[in-house]
Amino acid sequence: MERAEGVAAGRLTDDVSIGLLATVFPEEAVQAAIDEAGAREERTRSLPAKLMMYLVLALWLEPGKGYVRTLRGLLEGLRWARGGWDGYRVPSDGAISLARYRLGEVPVRNLFDEVAAPVADERTPGAFWRGLRLMAVDGTVFDVPSGRHNEAAFAVPAGGSRPQARLVALAECGTLALAGAAFDSIDIGERALFTRLLDRLAPGMLLLADRGFPSYGLYRQAAATGAELLWRVSASFKLPVTKPLADGTYLSELRGERAAERVAVRVIEYSVTDDDGISEVFCLITTLLDPDAAPALELARNYAERWSVEVLFKLVKVDLRTSGGVLRSGKPEGVRQELWALLCVYQALRTLIAKTAVIAGIDPARISFPPVLDAVKSSLRTAFSP
Repeated sequence: MERAEGVAAGRLTDDVSIGLLATVFPEEAVQAAIDEAGAREERTRSLPAKLMMYLVLALWLEPGKGYVRTLRGLLEGLRWARGGWDGYRVPSDGAISLARYRLGEVPVRNLFDEVAAPVADERTPGAFWRGLRLMAVDGTVFDVPSGRHNEAAFAVPAGGSRPQARLVALAECGTLALAGAAFDSIDIGERALFTRLLDRLAPGMLLLADRGFPSYGLYRQAAATGAELLWRVSASFKLPVTKPLADGTYLSELRGERAAERVAVRVIEYSVTDDDGISEVFCLITTLLDPDAAPALELARNYAERWSVEVLFKLVKVDLRTSGGVLRSGKPEGVRQELWALLCVYQALRTLIAKTAVIAGIDPARISFPPVLDAVKSSLRTAFSP
């Protein structure tokens, strides 16, 4: 296994050296995202949209260096037209900032939507259970720079001092790859944001969700996608026993406001005791009603995989934003652009890790994220070579 991990690391370094961003986001995909947004230039500019797309991504790989230094490093490795950038004079920070806002958020969001997808196959450890792809949904928040523009678009939470954005992400448990994301002001709840991701669900998935998500309406909508569900519910949910099952679970119903609004669920209750002897009771509801086809113990073990999304958020919010990597925009359009770019870069790294793990025949979880990020940052100057 150690030799396999060493081989994986070598392949990873090779992949990084030929250019992470250009590999995951080839020029054709970047231009398509720009065209779809209607952001192609009507005349030649010194900072074309395609260059700015790569720059907003590269800013997350060179946090704290500023526009000019990052653009200079990017251009040193750029090979779109041989010799075409010889003698190019890098504009000022102000000009680059204006070009960022001219690009807007939509092209970057389009690029993320194109690459946001599960990446595991049947060989990936921990990605599937009984033929179902394990997925999880969860939310987190980001601080946003203060100022009247941002505070008009992103609310300041009670007791807080800065505006915040709320992010809800749909992720693949086995690889931590993103399958979708939605964000808005902190005053938009997780359930509302999750409804924007329902079209990312599909038959063949088993979706895990924590106590903040279940409601009759949202559960019914999610189940209608064909995905199977395994959601934790809070103690406030009334789940009357309609049929006890031999394995100790039981069938019940989630009920809406109207008498006819009912959906069948199977209820699984169990407790978990930590190392300090503290016990916590879990109550799960699922669309998997047959205990023979979906044993309760296996479902309880599957639910524990939901915590992997917490690791994802740590990687996005801490590891990718170290050494000056903070949101810098004083306007909502720029904040949203930065967040989409951050998610794009995360997905690029995660895709690279998953691909390397499959080739090496190891669990993606055994390839550590921070060293990969360090390798990518150290090879930024060649990241845009063909």
